[in-house]
Amino acid sequence: DVAAVVDEPDLAQREQSRLQEKTAIGAAAQAFVPPSGGSVLFDAGTTTLRAALALPADRELVTVTNAVPLAAHLATLPKCEVALIGGRIRGKTGAAVGADTVAAFGRLRVSVAFIGTNGLSVAHGLSTPDPDEAAAKQAMIGAANRVVVLADSSKFNREDLVSFGGLDDVDVIVTDRGLDDAFRTVLSD
Repeated sequence: DVAAVVDEPDLAQREQSRLQEKTAIGAAAQAFVPPSGGSVLFDAGTTTLRAALALPADRELVTVTNAVPLAAHLATLPKCEVALIGGRIRGKTGAAVGADTVAAFGRLRVSVAFIGTNGLSVAHGLSTPDPDEAAAKQAMIGAANRVVVLADSSKFNREDLVSFGGLDDVDVIVTDRGLDDAFRTVLSD
């Protein structure tokens, strides 16, 4: 069964939800961080933040994000160059969105993009409740040589209002052990 969802909890609520799973996903995502000299785009979100928090401090990377909380952390890493993409900041997510944000991502090409999602289903793909956030996420996918979706298992078989990418746009999904076997098989196929 696929759940259609319209509610969007705020950042503080989502930060405490499934923290152990998100931390493990962030650690596992490190396998997809490029070597020194590479570039990484971090989408806004609590799971992508966990990936940023797990970055090795000695890795020389160019990092790009539209998320104020992620930029604040990345700026503390001595070998990371940080580009914060601007726009209108959504209070719910701490993410910059809007036409300027989308245009800025359209000029970039990064090695890897770590993308978060509110929902992931076969029929609706990757989805989020907000159209502006969806447009920014779609532009991020277009800017990446490799798209790595970071999502805990509660996001699967869930459809939010706006689709921002199909499963064929995704190269890798990092999730927790809670994903049911039938859906795992569908994704693998």
